This record gives sequence, structure tokens and C-alpha cells, in this order.
Amino acid sequence: MSRFYLDNNATTSLDPRVAAAMQPLEEGVLGNPSSLHVEGRRARGVIDAARDELAAWLKAKPSEIIFTSGGTESCNLAVQGLACAHSGRGRHLITAKTEHHAVLNAFRALEQQKNFDVTWLDVDADGLIDPGELESSIRDDTILVSIMSANNETGVRQPMREIGEICSRRRVLFHADAIQSAGRELIDLAAWQVGALSLTAHKFHGPLGAGLLWLKAGIPVARLMEGGLHENERRPGTENAPAIAGLAVAARFFGRPDSAEMERQFRWTENLWHELASLGGIRRNGHPAQRLPNTLNVSFLGLHGEDLLIGLDLAGLAVSSGSACLVGSIQRSHVLAAMGVPDEWSAATVRFSIGVHIRDEDLSEIARRVRQVVTHQRSLRGWKPEAQPEALVCPTVS
Repeated sequence: MSRFYLDNNATTSLDPRVAAAMQPLEEGVLGNPSSLHVEGRRARGVIDAARDELAAWLKAKPSEIIFTSGGTESCNLAVQGLACAHSGRGRHLITAKTEHHAVLNAFRALEQQKNFDVTWLDVDADGLIDPGELESSIRDDTILVSIMSANNETGVRQPMREIGEICSRRRVLFHADAIQSAGRELIDLAAWQVGALSLTAHKFHGPLGAGLLWLKAGIPVARLMEGGLHENERRPGTENAPAIAGLAVAARFFGRPDSAEMERQFRWTENLWHELASLGGIRRNGHPAQRLPNTLNVSFLGLHGEDLLIGLDLAGLAVSSGSACLVGSIQRSHVLAAMGVPDEWSAATVRFSIGVHIRDEDLSEIARRVRQVVTHQRSLRGWKPEAQPEALVCPTVS
């Protein structure tokens, strides 16, 4: 039985061109980039070249790129590092209840351990924040706003230009977790008016273990770790030269979204929703149009979440319920809870996040397998969708 990988928001496959670029660096003698000998200078050259290429991609300065171990570190360095560096001006921070745990837990640590005051913005039923609520929450002592550009569970895209304009006008630092956006929408530092932005390679066909924080020139950030003077004294630790090179190659091939491919993926996920809607007792979570084109989040009434994921896996479908960072348990989604999705709906939720390897001709087979698993598990539980009010089934996009 063929398998279909539908969990690209968790991680994407390593592109062969990226792997090919990394292989000579991993197999040859590559020194510590801080060493002065030939092997060390070679490693430093690899990192410098990658920094230049990534800066050109983001339309930024090379000195504004800070290499990290991935998205979680990039978000923590931005949130905690900026909050601590600017605490002399104030101790009020703003974020949304639907952020990734890398941001949520960083804010909670600042709130609980370092006496910062955090405003947690609500979202509407579609998963969108209200820019008006954001602006009214800004105070004289507000020093940082952090909002993700696209949600990892629902794919909902926030109004980044409007948020950036508000933060710029009110002279508040704006950090964007853009980890899900890379390769799927245009990342525009100038239009978004961000002061810091987090990315990681493995979300757009690069290697695990390589990320970056873009930090606008002149903005100070406090280090999270103590050690050497790496990354202009902002992030100590020997840089992973092969992975950093892979990050740059991934950005070269996948950093700029292919409009035709994004339109195809949007149509594909819309068609999957139409194919599944006949099951009854299902709902789409998140704004149906203002979302990443590859992402569809669906809840199924009458099922157990873990059983559903296992059943779909046995049917050859690699999917998840949302965040891949909650290891060891299937937890109710904080994102769906913030959107007001009732527990009986969120209990069995599937995130379909497709990539370039899923083709149009795969749709019918994937939909057939989902329907088969859902129907079988519902029959075992004696649940019948026709007993549910039709209004519970969310509308589709025309």
C-alpha cells in the first residue's frame, strides 16, 4: 500500500539538492569556523557565504542574520532576549493565545519568572486577532509584540501589514514567528515592519538543526546562553556549518513561493474538504481563505483523537492533530480552544498539510482512505452523523 505524507507543517523532506550541497561539507575535513587554520577558514567561508545569500533573500544586511539551532531557539532568543534587553523602558508584552508553544512558553516564563506583564490577545472564531484590540492593548510601557504570521495548526494567516503599521506607529518592537510562512507566502520585512523574525530550515526542505533570527540592525538583544563571542556576541556556540549551508540552499530553491504551486495546493485542500464533507459531522477550523494554501484543519465528531490518527497512519496517511512539539500525548489544541471550538469537536482533529510531492491525482485515494477510516471507527462507536444539526458543518470557499 502506498503511503502519503500529509504532515509538512511538522517537517518537510530534505530536498536532494540541499543534501548534495551539504554532503561534501559533512564528509570532508571542516574545521571550527572560529579557528585560524585553513580548515577553520573554510568553515567560516561556508557560513559567510550562507549569511550573504540569506540576507539577499530577505532583503536584509548580513550582520542582521543570527544563526540558531532552529525555530524554537530563534523564537526564544527573540521573545526573551528582546524583553530582557529592553526592560529598562517597560515590562509590558503582547502576544496572542494561538501562538506556537515556543512563543507561548517563552512569554509564560517571562511572566512567571521575571515579573513581566503579558497581555494575551483573543482571536475570533476564524483564528484571527483583532488589530483594534492589539492597538488598544498597547501601553506606554509596552516594549514587545510577538504575533506569528501563519498558524502551524490551522494555517490561518494574520494581517501582518496592519499589525506592523500599528507597532511602528506606536513605537513598539514587533517580532514575527514566520516559521510556517517560508516558501508558502512572501516574507516581506519592510512591508510587515518587523524588528525581528524567526525561521527554521526544515519547514521548507532544508535540514533539521538550522534556523535563524533576523534582527534589525541597531536593536539590542540579550543572550540566552553564556559562552563564546559567536554571532556577534548574540548567540554563543560553534556554528553548524553544513546545516547552515543547507539552510541557504533551501532558501534558494524554496524561499520564494511559486504562485502556480501555491494555487494548486489551495485548490487541492479545498477539493479535499469537499470530498470529506459528505461524511457529515465534520467542520473546518480556521479562516477558509486567509490561510496557508497547503493547510486544512478538520474536526470529526464521534471519534477519539488518538484512535483516529493511528487509524489513518495504518491506512497509509501520515497526518497529525496539530503541533508536533507536544511529545508523548495527544492534547486538546490550545489553538482551537482559543477559537472557541467546543471540546466535542476538537477531540478528534486532523491537520492535513500537503507539500510539493502530493499530486492532484492522489486526492481521490487519500479522501477514500479518510472516509473509510472515519466511517469504520464511527461504526464501532455506534455514532451516526445524521443525528447532528447540519449547521455544525462549516461552509466551504467558493
